[in-house]
Amino acid sequence: MNKDLDKYIEQHTKNRAGTDKTQSFTEYLYELMDKYGYKNSADLYNKANISRQLWSSIISSKSNPSLNICLKIVFALGVDTHECKYLLKKAGYTLASSNKYALIIRYAIENKIYDIYEVNKLLEEYGYSDSLII
Repeated sequence: MNKDLDKYIEQHTKNRAGTDKTQSFTEYLYELMDKYGYKNSADLYNKANISRQLWSSIISSKSNPSLNICLKIVFALGVDTHECKYLLKKAGYTLASSNKYALIIRYAIENKIYDIYEVNKLLEEYGYSDSLII
C-alpha cells in the first residue's frame, strides 16, 4: 500500500474537527455526547427538553430532526461553532450569513451563550418572537 496515499485519503475524509465526513447525524451526535460527558442519552434529551419518543425517532433515523430540535441539542451540549455547523449539516441545515436569525444563533454559540432563555431573549429583541427555540 502507498502510505502517502493512505494519509491523503485519511486527511480528506475528515472535516476540520477531525471527524469522519461519512458519519451519520446520529453517529456524530453520539461522538459529541461522549466528548461533552453525556454517558446517558436521557440526560441530554431532558436538558434539551426533547421527549423520549422524539429522541428515539431521531436516534433510530426514522425522522430527520427539525432545525429547532437540532438547535436545542446544540445548546444543551454546549458545542463550539465548528461542531454546531457540522451537526446541522448532518441534519441538512446551515446557519447562513445572509440570514439575521442564523447570525443571532451563531453569535450566541460563538459567545458561549447556551441558555435557551437567553438565546430566545436575543431573538425576541430582533423581532423573531415567532421563531423562538422551544
